[in-house]
Amino acid sequence: MSGSTGNQYDKEYEAFQLFEQIQDEKKEVLLSAEYAAAPEKAILSEDIYCEIEYDFTPVRGENAGMQPQVSYPIPGPERMEERPKDEIRELFNRMRHIAWENRYLNFGSRRFFDRKMQQENAGIFYRQGMMMKDFADEYEKKVPYSSYFSDYQMMGYEQLRTYFTWRTQIRKGNITHLSLSYAFVYLYELLNNIGVDNPQEGLERLMLFWDAYRVYDESVDKYVVKWLKDYHIYYSLEQSFQDFVKENGLAAYYPNLSDSDDQFALFCSVSKYDIKNSAFYFHREDLIQRCFCSVLEYLREAFSEKGKSFDDLVFCPVRKMAVWTPFQDALFYPSRKQADRKVVLSRREIYICSENQWRFSAVITAESGKRLVGYVMKEMEVLLRNLTKYRHKLSAKRNMLSDVMADELEKAGIFTEKLVEDAVKTFYREETRTVVRVNPGRLEQIRQEALVIQEKLIVPDDTDRTASGREDREGEAAGSADKEGEKAAIPVVSESGTEEERQDKAEVSDIWAELREKMTDIELEALTLTVTGEGEIKKLADEHGIMLEVLIDGINEKAMDCTGDSILDDEAAVYDDYAEQVKEMVGLR
Repeated sequence: MSGSTGNQYDKEYEAFQLFEQIQDEKKEVLLSAEYAAAPEKAILSEDIYCEIEYDFTPVRGENAGMQPQVSYPIPGPERMEERPKDEIRELFNRMRHIAWENRYLNFGSRRFFDRKMQQENAGIFYRQGMMMKDFADEYEKKVPYSSYFSDYQMMGYEQLRTYFTWRTQIRKGNITHLSLSYAFVYLYELLNNIGVDNPQEGLERLMLFWDAYRVYDESVDKYVVKWLKDYHIYYSLEQSFQDFVKENGLAAYYPNLSDSDDQFALFCSVSKYDIKNSAFYFHREDLIQRCFCSVLEYLREAFSEKGKSFDDLVFCPVRKMAVWTPFQDALFYPSRKQADRKVVLSRREIYICSENQWRFSAVITAESGKRLVGYVMKEMEVLLRNLTKYRHKLSAKRNMLSDVMADELEKAGIFTEKLVEDAVKTFYREETRTVVRVNPGRLEQIRQEALVIQEKLIVPDDTDRTASGREDREGEAAGSADKEGEKAAIPVVSESGTEEERQDKAEVSDIWAELREKMTDIELEALTLTVTGEGEIKKLADEHGIMLEVLIDGINEKAMDCTGDSILDDEAAVYDDYAEQVKEMVGLR
């Protein structure tokens, strides 16, 4: 605070705190020389007008030695000297007036850290920021600044000029070091999308600033890391948060997202069918993951067209959800109206917005949802095995779906098997598409070379050759050139697939022979009863004191080791794809 009313007041005074509420409005204030000697003893009444301007912020920290100056309009013939007109100062005053209009309480208030107070400050910060979003400055001084929940209102005149000059350089790509409190003001601006055209631009500037400023002060990391996740949830960006983390190499900051990379692992963790235990997955892991992501997007769109959400059928929140506030520890004003939506980050995190209110909960998965994911994954693998001509077949039965889920999908006109089939075939067609490029220049070169060869084959002394004969040769040569060009354009088809099939047939008998060697007598007897239907496998298990589930699991585990797949379903029936091989293995053929 600065100013003067005469020589006797033309000096700096010790700072004192204005109390929040005047308890006794009847006390009179005596304005005398006591103000100069002991201003902290002064009692202000509502009849006295005191204008305060913060040329230096009255807080502890970097500015501890910079005390504000106070000037009072004292009754008398003396008049305050008028300052030269300063348009920037007037602009700052208009900005500050926003706070006055909103009953901004004084900064010494013990309520400064209350949540309600922070919300009020955030709203004022947003309105002031939008007013100053295009302001650029060029100030020579660099005045330090330190404050908790730093904002414009707490800055003095020179600090504001320092900040806006620094921000001007940042927007030009010149990011230099300045007080950490200034850095947080700029981060708050980006979180509120102040000075950017859209959320995507705000994210790009946020990443650019973080990457540059953390070289000077890594303490911003713990804040920016959590704000980046909130940013994706709140602003609903096109790119998923998982893809953003992977693209920018930030996985170490978000360990809880490791189970949802590309969403494949997330769905694997809840699926009733463990596709990762399949031998086919071992050989074609990358293909299966990319195919599932493609199938998932296809199903989401198809379900949405029928008024259903695939994710809602799989995931659901716990009953009691906590209120979620985005951008904790920041001055953030929720200026955007949020659409109702659900954001699932991992099996541990789900965020739901309803009527512009956010709530958070852990994710749980219903049994019917697990079975739906299992059916989709297994049906996808069945189709991929067929398309890639894998040596072992697989089948996915519709009874993997719960009765309730099957009825719900049927009523909605959703036929999952057909949708998965279309999605897999579309993906594989694009995956294996061969693009043939014909070089016209190369065709012309072949023609020219053919004409040269033709000339060399002509015998000059042979006068009996007719002109028509030469024309025939020219035509043949040109035709030859065309054929050569056609050969150049035809892609070479690999015969590796055919060779693989021949090798597979030779290996099949050895695989089933190996499986027979691993089977116990009881397991072979159980398989014989299953394929012949001459007895009950459960009765056999009871006679030998073995649980039916244990017997089935034992057979399937050995089959998985040898063939890469199970051969018995949950009802102890042999899958149709393996019926003939099992009969041969137990000696029925």
